[in-house]
Amino acid sequence: NNADSREDALHELTATLRSGDASGVREWLQNIVNEDEPDETTQKAAELMGRLDQLVPMTEPEQLTEPENTESVQPSAEYREALLVLDDTSYLHVQPCDTGWDYTLYDVATMKQMDGGQLDGPDMGRSTAVSHICEDLGMGGKSIKYAPLSMIETLQEAAYHQMQEQVSQQTTEAAATQLPDAQEQALDEYPMPDPALTQDDLEKCGYLDGDLLPLSKERAYELMERDLTVYIVQEGENPEMAFDTADLDAHDGIFAVSREEWEQSPDFHEKVLERQDRQLEREQAFLSHEGNCFAIYQVSKDDPQNVRFMNLDWLQSHNLSVERSNYDLIYTAPLDGSGSTMEQLERLYEQFNLQKPVDFHSPSMSVSDIVAIKQNGQVSCHYCDSVGFTQVQGFLPENSLRNAEMTVEDDYGMIDGIINNGPKEPTVAQLEQQARSGQPISLMDLAAAVHREEREKKKSVMEQLKSQPKTEHKKTAQKKSAEREL
Repeated sequence: NNADSREDALHELTATLRSGDASGVREWLQNIVNEDEPDETTQKAAELMGRLDQLVPMTEPEQLTEPENTESVQPSAEYREALLVLDDTSYLHVQPCDTGWDYTLYDVATMKQMDGGQLDGPDMGRSTAVSHICEDLGMGGKSIKYAPLSMIETLQEAAYHQMQEQVSQQTTEAAATQLPDAQEQALDEYPMPDPALTQDDLEKCGYLDGDLLPLSKERAYELMERDLTVYIVQEGENPEMAFDTADLDAHDGIFAVSREEWEQSPDFHEKVLERQDRQLEREQAFLSHEGNCFAIYQVSKDDPQNVRFMNLDWLQSHNLSVERSNYDLIYTAPLDGSGSTMEQLERLYEQFNLQKPVDFHSPSMSVSDIVAIKQNGQVSCHYCDSVGFTQVQGFLPENSLRNAEMTVEDDYGMIDGIINNGPKEPTVAQLEQQARSGQPISLMDLAAAVHREEREKKKSVMEQLKSQPKTEHKKTAQKKSAEREL
């Protein structure tokens, strides 16, 4: 009868527990705990497993016998994954792997992933593995309880969302560290012979004419050695020419050099050329400048595509696009006067052919140059064509991080907001699947994959040009060509 059956089962269970072999009971309880939908029964089973571990500690089998048909035989509870609660504060997820056990630690309150790793020991039982892990982590001293395995999916989902937030934060921080502080940059300025001094220093000495530029004593020595004429400036008196270093020694005030002589010196030319070493900073200064301004780009000296002096029709006929990577930023300055963008462009064309600034040491503006105009906070880029100017899209990036990439990226096809030189990374789908399965992934790899796939969705500059109606050229503009360059 039922009473006898229960009594026999109780005696059998008692004998099993006394023998120290509770693997069958554990496996039965584990199967209940592994139910997809946790309920009161699974909670009770988890509690019983915890009490069973205290009464009959799990022992590691001396030798495992490989079953003949591994597909039909399930591993014992000692070699299955499990979720435990340590000291009522942390979840410990353990699962077997080829070399032993993988483990991940989550915070109970926030479900945040706190730690993880791998414990070597392919023949190690779960109880022994948990014991070693708890000892290494310094946890589990108060209590170790089993939790339903179905909780793991919830923990991994929460960890995945937290990881996405961390990716976004790290991407923002990476952009901040890779880009210079544009607010500290300025548009191209006149290269003073002594950067530490300004015209105000001369005016304080009573000299108001603009034909001299101020020098410190140290800089005066340097320029005198380079055969530039140095003047001694004393308050209330006309500047006097210094004939030798003895004259410099005798004066403790300010010195000066002729503006005209300075502008004709190799030092002045060298300072102008030094701007080319600061492409990124100068472009950032232009983009962040609060007032109206302009920037002139010219095809780089190496001209790998041989596009210098070529008009847009020629580029399109050769299936070439206007790429920032083929250009150097030559000059930036405030935009004087008012008028439409086209009027400003024509005025700049005339200025940089007939009245070039003294610190503009590049060829006159001509076909293939790019002029970027910033008016009322809006930036537009214009190609100096055979007749007039044609606006081009995508020359300057909307994402300023792209500028940083231009200086270090090894593949201009990968200009996507992430510095990702070297081997290509997995797709977003692959990384998401890896994260959902509980495997660790690189946060920056995920960010790179997202940006890479967004980039692939965008049209190329040439496709945009082809899809847009051709800009109407201004008929009254002067003819521009390489031969006409001044």
